[in-house]
Amino acid sequence: MVGVKEQLKCWRQDGNRVMGKNPQGQDVDPDELSADEKGRLWQHSLHLDTMLFQRGNLFLVAESLLLAPYTSMLAAQSSLGSVRPTLAARIIAGFGLLLTLAWAYVGHRHLKYYNLVRRRQRQYLAEYRILRQEWRMGGISSLPIVTYALPALAGILWILLLVLTWR
Repeated sequence: MVGVKEQLKCWRQDGNRVMGKNPQGQDVDPDELSADEKGRLWQHSLHLDTMLFQRGNLFLVAESLLLAPYTSMLAAQSSLGSVRPTLAARIIAGFGLLLTLAWAYVGHRHLKYYNLVRRRQRQYLAEYRILRQEWRMGGISSLPIVTYALPALAGILWILLLVLTWR
């Protein structure tokens, strides 16, 4: 069985293939992938796409679950007249803001890697390349919107909620 290190020897660090021998001793054409490599590239892309949206859903649920105790603390503060629930609401909002920053960071790194895989797909998968060229629409791609706009909106929400508790 051929290890991953041996399989990757034909790739340069900049992402381009180099002429040489594959682990089985066959010549490697830098402009062509084997059927297995094409299949793995496609499956990896599908996995990354699924991970992007599952991760986004996880962060959205976590953010929304923080809103319930936040509002409960503000309701308790108004009924009790104590400062502690307001302090707790601020802590929850601060945690929500930190969670949003983590979401933005993770999403940014994922999108950068996903774009690398998509470049490889366009390079080595002719059908995908043709489809993407035909689909080419003007405007911003939806992936940056999902990756950056949703965390930005959540961050604005937490900042506004923090501001409201200091007034």
